[in-house]
Amino acid sequence: MPVSDHTSPSQDLAAWQASRAESGILTADLVALIQGGVAVSLGVRSTDGRPLVGSGVAARIERSGTVRALISETRNRALLDALAAGSPIAATFSRARDHRSIQVKAPRAQIAALRPGDLCEVARQCAVLADELVELGYTRPQAEAYHAHDPDDLVSVEFLPERVFTQTPGPGAGTEMSR
Repeated sequence: MPVSDHTSPSQDLAAWQASRAESGILTADLVALIQGGVAVSLGVRSTDGRPLVGSGVAARIERSGTVRALISETRNRALLDALAAGSPIAATFSRARDHRSIQVKAPRAQIAALRPGDLCEVARQCAVLADELVELGYTRPQAEAYHAHDPDDLVSVEFLPERVFTQTPGPGAGTEMSR
C-alpha cells in the first residue's frame, strides 16, 4: 500500500479519523509509514528516572498491532536495560522527504531475538531511507552511514502501542490521534 503524503498534523488527524485501524490503534496508512524506510527513535526512562533515547534501523508491525523496532543491542544497551527494568516506551517514526512523523507509546516492551525475514526487511527499509536521503542531497556514503549496523548485533524491541500522536511539524504537532 502506498504511503500517503500527509504534510501537516491536521492531515494526519483527518486521515486517521477517516480510517479504520485493523490492528490495535494503527491504521493501514500508519503501518505503511512505519515500515516504509523511516528514522526510528526510541525513548525510555532510565532506572533513576532520566530520559534515554536510542535509535533503530527498521520496524515491523505484526497482525496483532505489535510494533517490533529492530535496533543495535550494543549501541542501545542503556535503553534495553531500562526496558528490562520496566520502563514505558515511546517510539517516533519520521519520514525524511517531508518530515511526516508519528509517535506511539506503550507502558512496557519486551526484548526478543530477530525472526525469519527480519534482516531482509531491515535491508529494504534502510535502502528506501538511503535513497530518500540521497534525493535530499546527502552523498550515498552519508546516506548509507545513517543506518549502518551489524546484522549480528540486532535485537527486536516489541510492544503493543496504546496511544498514537501526530508529530509532523506544524500547528497541532503532538496531538493525540483518538476516536
